[in-house]
Amino acid sequence: MTDATMLSQPLTPTTTSASKIVVRGLDFYYQGSQALKSVSMDVPERQVTAIIGPSGCGKSTLLRVFNRIYAIYPKLEARGEVLLDGENILDARYPLNRLRSKVGMVFQKPVPFPMSIFENIAYGIRHHERLSKSEMDMRV
Repeated sequence: MTDATMLSQPLTPTTTSASKIVVRGLDFYYQGSQALKSVSMDVPERQVTAIIGPSGCGKSTLLRVFNRIYAIYPKLEARGEVLLDGENILDARYPLNRLRSKVGMVFQKPVPFPMSIFENIAYGIRHHERLSKSEMDMRV
């Protein structure tokens, strides 16, 4: 087989695995401007998946959709389906706490939520503990 013939052959995975995340017809909008258009892909379970492309092509936007981080910002909208273990995480009824206990993000640089420094620090504590205002003030 020549190099040209090898390159024209589709790549097939050497192992089979169920999809952990299934994306179907995903569109994403920043204040009405479309950033992702009809994205469909499967992310297999227990395998490394690379999302590559030039700057500004939507890689980070796609990853932010996976844990609905966009939901804390106004005028951002995702349409389509993103299934995690068979459940559509874009459905408003899917609990954010449950989603974020399964899907996390590590940023190159720290990115606070659009809240005060106090609220950013208190955010994680509030999801794991019930503290009085004075206890929260001392903790933060």
